[in-house]
Amino acid sequence: MDRLAVMEQFLAVAEAGSFSAAARRLNIGQPSISKAVAQLEAYLGVKLFLRSTRSLTLTEAGRRYREGAERALAAAAEAEASAREDGGRLAGPLRVVVPTCLARLYLLPWLPGFRDLYPEITIDLETTDHDTDVVASGADIALRIGPLADSALVASRMGRTRMALVARKPLAGLDAPHRFMGRPAIVSRIHHVKNSWIFREGSARIAIMVRPALIVDSDEAARAAALADLGHAMLPRPFVVDLIEEGALVELLPENMIDDIDVWAVLPAGRDQTARVRAFLEWLRQQLGTLFAEGQQREGK
Repeated sequence: MDRLAVMEQFLAVAEAGSFSAAARRLNIGQPSISKAVAQLEAYLGVKLFLRSTRSLTLTEAGRRYREGAERALAAAAEAEASAREDGGRLAGPLRVVVPTCLARLYLLPWLPGFRDLYPEITIDLETTDHDTDVVASGADIALRIGPLADSALVASRMGRTRMALVARKPLAGLDAPHRFMGRPAIVSRIHHVKNSWIFREGSARIAIMVRPALIVDSDEAARAAALADLGHAMLPRPFVVDLIEEGALVELLPENMIDDIDVWAVLPAGRDQTARVRAFLEWLRQQLGTLFAEGQQREGK
């Protein structure tokens, strides 16, 4: 019995919920996959599935076996990829966690260039605006914007950007930070604490309390809300620079925006960096360096 092949077939059945769907996914006959799972159950001496005419569900033993099989297949794929890397070929999976706006506006359009360089690397991309547990999620690299809370991670600064205060149209009389006190605003749980916005006045920083007209938990939602004229929003400038340049949003008080927002690549501590990880970090640093350099030139105009 080819144990890895049988594990793959078992996982296909568990994920698809039926033998027929798993057979179609793997492009093999249903009798073949049914026989493989039956042989696996006989080999293990336990039932992995509860079968009925209408459903197929995992037993407790099946759930435990699924967890182990997923780890085993991932380890096998990693071993194969490492062997190829030793032979000079970069191949295998690379799990990357990226903020939603950064992925949609920049990383996804850039990725064809990375694929041209490393066609055998498979990017497993998760987009989220929340701090994913890098270790528990199995991520190789996570990008984060702003201060880092988890000191148990290895962090590499990829660049630095600034915030931008934007609205659908100019707001009369709002020509200084204190004039935003109590004004309705689109507040992001990601960047703002206790409904306060941080402005710069000279070398000092001041916190201004705003009145939330809308509270969102993603930069994508804050961007869309500003476009819908639901209030003014404060976001990392790269996430709205396209809308500012198109005239869809107006930038307010650029001279009062904080300009030292760090962009980080974080990696699990204690895990050796593969050649794939190093190659992706080097490539990404070049892309982000170009992005932030362009942003600085635009802001200096």
